[in-house]
Amino acid sequence: MSSGAGEARKRPGFMDSVRAALVPPALPPDDGKPLVRPSTVMVASVLSLLAGAIFAFLGAASIITLDSQVDVAVSQYNKAVDDCRSKYGGIDGAATAPAGASTDDTNAAQSCNGLTPLTDDMISSYRTSNIVFGAIFVVLGLVAAAAGWFLRSGNRWARFAVIGIVIVNVIFSVMLGVSNILILGASLMLIVAVMLCFIGKGGVFFSRVKSRRAK
Repeated sequence: MSSGAGEARKRPGFMDSVRAALVPPALPPDDGKPLVRPSTVMVASVLSLLAGAIFAFLGAASIITLDSQVDVAVSQYNKAVDDCRSKYGGIDGAATAPAGASTDDTNAAQSCNGLTPLTDDMISSYRTSNIVFGAIFVVLGLVAAAAGWFLRSGNRWARFAVIGIVIVNVIFSVMLGVSNILILGASLMLIVAVMLCFIGKGGVFFSRVKSRRAK
């Protein structure tokens, strides 16, 4: 009996609390009056607009400054090749660590063996990838800004657009290593915006808008 009583008094787990928070409360009866947009939705809208501006700025800046980025990357690559040749005798399988070398030197020599002479195709590929990523971030910024604007009127697609942008940024950050402090900050803004639109008064507002449009 005591065991059963203990289980009955067991506190809900973390995921149970999260699921409970994500379930919108029951809608009050519709009085037909104009819906009042809660402040949380306005905050979500502003956050999404700011995140969109950051993404668009980073993408456009990446494309505009492409030539200088290529020059810096080429200079750094050539410097690494020169260091490998002077310290370890070459690159692309020709590098060797001296006898009795430390672990760091051995690892450095192995890294040098992974380098190849810089070619025009490599530079062209670098330019193309930067243009593609820059264009993607411009598009993400425009979509985030548009979603932020339409969040104000309770559009469902705007909420899911923000969720999609968050997922894309997670993929870029985790799988492709595309991240910096501005991208992380903008992603955090979008995550907060999503939470504000699904939890509490924001969730009720979107549910009320959906209910009225379904009539």
